[in-house]
Amino acid sequence: MAGDLSRWWQPALDASPEDWLALEAAAGRQQRFAQLDALAARLLAAALAGRRVASVVRGTGPEAADSVEVLRLTARQKSWCAEAFGVQEQQRRGAWYLPQKMSLKAGAVNLPHLVRQRPAHALTLAADDSAGIILVDGSADAVLLWSVLVPLFETLIEPIRVRAAGPAKTIDDQRQLWSGIEERYRLLGLADEALEDFRFGGGWHRLDRPGQQRARLRLLASLAAVDPLQLVTRHRSLQLQALMAAFAKKAAKTGTALARRVLTRALQPVVSGYFAGDWLAVLDYLQAPPHPDEEIITALPEPRLYVGMSAQAAGMAAEAGIPEDEIHAMLAAFLGGPSSLSAVEERVAALREWWTAFDQAHAAQRPGMRSLWELVDDGIMGFGPDDHGFTQQLYRQVLPAAVNEQVDRLWQSVTLQRHARSIVSNPQPHQLMAETLGPALEFWHGVALTAWFVCEGPYSRAPLSGVADYYSHPLAALRAADCPISPDLFEELRTAERHLGPEEAIVRDRRELPVDTAVGSFSLTMSYSSGSRREGFERVRDIVTRHRRAWAEQYLDTYLQQRWRTALEDVVRAHHRHVAAKGRPPTLIQFAQFATTAANQWTGGDLGALYTAIGEPAPAQQERAARLLPGDGYDFARRVFAALGGTAVDDELRMKQPEEARRQWQLTRLAVESLRYVQLCEALGQPPTLKQFGSARLALAWPGGEGEGWPLFQRTLATLTNTALPTSAPAAEAGEDAPGPPESTKRLLVKGANVPLHTESVAVRLITTGAPIDVCAVLLTSHGKVRSDHDLVFYNHPHHDGVRTSGDTVTTDLPHVPDEVHTVAVIASIDLEAQPTAVFDHHSRWRTEITQPSGTALSFEPAPSTSGETVSIVVEIYRHASGWKVRAAGQGYDTGLAGLAADYGINVEP
Repeated sequence: MAGDLSRWWQPALDASPEDWLALEAAAGRQQRFAQLDALAARLLAAALAGRRVASVVRGTGPEAADSVEVLRLTARQKSWCAEAFGVQEQQRRGAWYLPQKMSLKAGAVNLPHLVRQRPAHALTLAADDSAGIILVDGSADAVLLWSVLVPLFETLIEPIRVRAAGPAKTIDDQRQLWSGIEERYRLLGLADEALEDFRFGGGWHRLDRPGQQRARLRLLASLAAVDPLQLVTRHRSLQLQALMAAFAKKAAKTGTALARRVLTRALQPVVSGYFAGDWLAVLDYLQAPPHPDEEIITALPEPRLYVGMSAQAAGMAAEAGIPEDEIHAMLAAFLGGPSSLSAVEERVAALREWWTAFDQAHAAQRPGMRSLWELVDDGIMGFGPDDHGFTQQLYRQVLPAAVNEQVDRLWQSVTLQRHARSIVSNPQPHQLMAETLGPALEFWHGVALTAWFVCEGPYSRAPLSGVADYYSHPLAALRAADCPISPDLFEELRTAERHLGPEEAIVRDRRELPVDTAVGSFSLTMSYSSGSRREGFERVRDIVTRHRRAWAEQYLDTYLQQRWRTALEDVVRAHHRHVAAKGRPPTLIQFAQFATTAANQWTGGDLGALYTAIGEPAPAQQERAARLLPGDGYDFARRVFAALGGTAVDDELRMKQPEEARRQWQLTRLAVESLRYVQLCEALGQPPTLKQFGSARLALAWPGGEGEGWPLFQRTLATLTNTALPTSAPAAEAGEDAPGPPESTKRLLVKGANVPLHTESVAVRLITTGAPIDVCAVLLTSHGKVRSDHDLVFYNHPHHDGVRTSGDTVTTDLPHVPDEVHTVAVIASIDLEAQPTAVFDHHSRWRTEITQPSGTALSFEPAPSTSGETVSIVVEIYRHASGWKVRAAGQGYDTGLAGLAADYGINVEP
């Protein structure tokens, strides 16, 4: 098969770009890139001439994504780009690796423009020109930038970027960095003089700011003096050369290779950029046949949801000829609940009942009553006096007890995305219920409050005539859901506003003081007013009520179905995308990355129930953590606030003791964050450490800072939750609850330590926090190399020579490991498909627990990585004399799986 690799591009693997392009042209393979090369060259020329070539439009709203547009494209070019780079078009060609979210450094393509137009602030403005993109909307311009333009421009402006970032760590690092830049410039055909001011030892540090600005302009002039088509095609040759080299390595034995074995994260943009995401086009370019096991998925299966089956029970019973009760019993068993009603259906019914009570409360509002602010829980917590018309948890006083109890029951639990193995308490179920209802509730509650505050005061953020603009985001969402608000409502509100009474000051305090003078006595009246009111609330209330009820009659059922169906179908599609890209279903932790929000809103945080609703098997079962939250979350936070020494802050305290007022504000935040602390206790099975809790999030309001405040905070919460105090120095920070011996019985290993093992089974379990992490094992000879590719034990090859992997655990049956195997290395690698930008750091960490049936219990947690590692050797189990030992390794690789492969002599699937 090796002879099959004698193809036109084989001699080009080590060739210069000029020779590569000549070989490509001689083989008739260059024409396929002509249109893209010309487009990129045109944009590069425009940029180097000082024109802007990309635009970033910031999303508005807390969850809104940004958008990008490539400028200066003709209508014909835009049409071609839409076909070549559109997300859906690329996915139809099999490019399911496209990240659903990305941070796009669009500033790179605009830096030449900024250097010319805003030289003093160019680098700052370019850094600000990054965009948070969600690719599900199908932005062809975003893919074009990500795959072609940004890599091209980043290569060309690298000297400017590196000098702006400051020097590398050491002299050798700097030399190596600039040697690489000079080599890339040479390959692109750029004159050596282009880097005269920038290169290492070139005197950059002696230039003042104007001198540095002039140096940047000279570099741009050097780039502009070269034919842009030459720069574009030579850069393309370098990109394709890397792709060909990876293919050749993987195809060495069989003459071809699987796409998922070749396409590392770095090479995915190359295929999207130069082959429109089409792996078959890559193979055609290479004159290589598809691998026998290759499967190009051109479309994802249509989502199938298993919700609402109880309503079909009678029909199914009649069709099957069995009693309806048996159908209900079968459905209950399938759903894993007490009845045939699914978790989603239960919540839909509860939302209808809640809506009725909500509607009645607003319809009954009268002048002189308190406002209905906080009838809907927006999560605001305060522990001081209310002087702004705000009544915390007003729903508990206004809505029927049965309605509130139903919300408390159905939204009482959630899953935390980073700790998905456990279902924990939700301290604010009414807030989560409101989020589940979404934009319909946001609009109808908002417009009713606007009507109240315009008429009854003291002030309103928007006039009645401005409601359509003020609530434009929920209105747009309702239109997108095909549940629009009638325009007649806004016209009637504008008319009603014109007929309101005149503004009347709201007098808060009035006093009469007698005044005696030489000419007589009189009274001086002093009054304090705050805001104003206008007569006419009942008429406005009735307009809003009539339209709200008409909307609910026409759309509420449709809207609720659209809410749950959209949420679940998004989860299904994300699940299918993962399978298409990775070739296997997601783990529970990976599933939680995209399914937690839907589970929290529609299944009480139960990922297993969500799996059932989408018709997929759950890879693991969650545990329901013991509830530590005693009662209502608001009440608990108030108790924490009081126990920490919190007092109400009034205007006098703010004026006379601003530092104490600030400290009380910090205590308020700590009391609110105590709810998250309790959730972490439940998820972890032990109190969180300060790092797990988030030391950077809060200032601890005590003179001694963390040293004084953190133990006090933990003791307070232990008392209020009736739990044990945490140990003074927790040995590990785990992302998941870890069953096993108590922490006090485990021996803690430091990095490099080794411990003898019994010659029996040994289990190494990885416990993670942050990014999802894959676990595998490598069997090594005494020379530190694998015997064959079979010595890699991972999800697609889970058993080999006494070593097996299962989820987060590697188990080695030491008596059955072959004699020629000297070491079993346990490896942790970040799942870069789930989180492409993740690295091991203080957010994404691991610890491991090593146990044996005879009682061995070891624990090891390395210090947080700081060098961008994505792969780490966790521990090494190795032969020693006639027995075995385990070594705490903790060795990271910032070169990823490729670096580890080079050391071990294996092919690692990305």
